[in-house]
Amino acid sequence: MHLPKENILFKSPFRYELENLLYYAEKALTDRIAIWTPFVSAQLIEEVKNKFNNLNDINLHFEGGFPNAERKRICFTRSEEIMKSPSIDIPIKGIYIKGNFLFDRAKENDFRDVLHELDVEAGEIGDIWLIRDRGAQAMCSQKCANSIHQKIGKLREVELVIEALDENEMEIPFKRAEKIINTVEASKRIDAIASAGFGLSRSKITTQIRQGCLRLNWTLNDQPNKSVSIGDLIHLENKGSLKVLNIDKTKKERWRIKLLRQ
Repeated sequence: MHLPKENILFKSPFRYELENLLYYAEKALTDRIAIWTPFVSAQLIEEVKNKFNNLNDINLHFEGGFPNAERKRICFTRSEEIMKSPSIDIPIKGIYIKGNFLFDRAKENDFRDVLHELDVEAGEIGDIWLIRDRGAQAMCSQKCANSIHQKIGKLREVELVIEALDENEMEIPFKRAEKIINTVEASKRIDAIASAGFGLSRSKITTQIRQGCLRLNWTLNDQPNKSVSIGDLIHLENKGSLKVLNIDKTKKERWRIKLLRQ
């Protein structure tokens, strides 16, 4: 039993990444066991869902440690194999990267860099989120969490201590309820639409775009004047996502835009 490799890779912008994932999928088919991949990005997950959608031989299960996680691990199983209690024995665990950042603010990627300096591979790390001024928490592989428990690191001048946590001990990021937003704008510029959708000032949105905090269809976008289209997905770091559901021109030559905030 083999997967249609060339069909899956055909015209994909993630050809290299999909080839790596196909190794895990083929192993699940051959060995008749559930195989977990490393953590992968949200944009790659969407590509996997699209490419594997019509395959009958294999099942996919996505898990990031909490419901609205972006980075997730994929579990491949043969179609006839039923995952028993998928909420149990998922090889994901939490960590708390503790430090005092009251006077030295840090971002999620700063903590990701610290983990890399401790020889943690990128695929071992899931989502990372800030815990006020006390550091950050993150999801990672169970093996990784156990191996770096009680390790000490440093972020700039702040000393860090890493503690492994069970999910019920973590401050899981709040999941915002979905909401339909209707707005009328002078243009289809992404800064205007993101400002209306996320409820932030235009200047603040522009600043965050320039800082690399916004992605359009999971691709980094640093152009505030970029136009959006129906079906586009706008993601802003720590604020969630907006899906453009509809765009109509008004009689006054403005744009009536319908958004789904997730």
